[in-house]
Amino acid sequence: MMAGLTPSRNQSGERDVSGGITKAGDANLRRALCEAATVMMNRGRSTGLRKWGAQLAQRRGRKCAMVALARRIAVILHRIWIDGTVFHPDTVPNMG
Repeated sequence: MMAGLTPSRNQSGERDVSGGITKAGDANLRRALCEAATVMMNRGRSTGLRKWGAQLAQRRGRKCAMVALARRIAVILHRIWIDGTVFHPDTVPNMG
């Protein structure tokens, strides 16, 4: 699943720069995931994902946390789609 929510990388020799999101892939999917993350952060019920996003927003900023939460939602949806994993909203999956 290509949503373009991964950080861009610029590597040469010993230099390794991690940039903003790549924006490769379907723009409508990325927009929907970001909108879902925004709603979850602002009006959603209290879940493990929302708590994780709120903690990240305090450390890195609101926009960065929204994109990170959108990517985490995309990974969860992909896992559900591929192997039929059951989603439990009260637990935060460890994604490395």
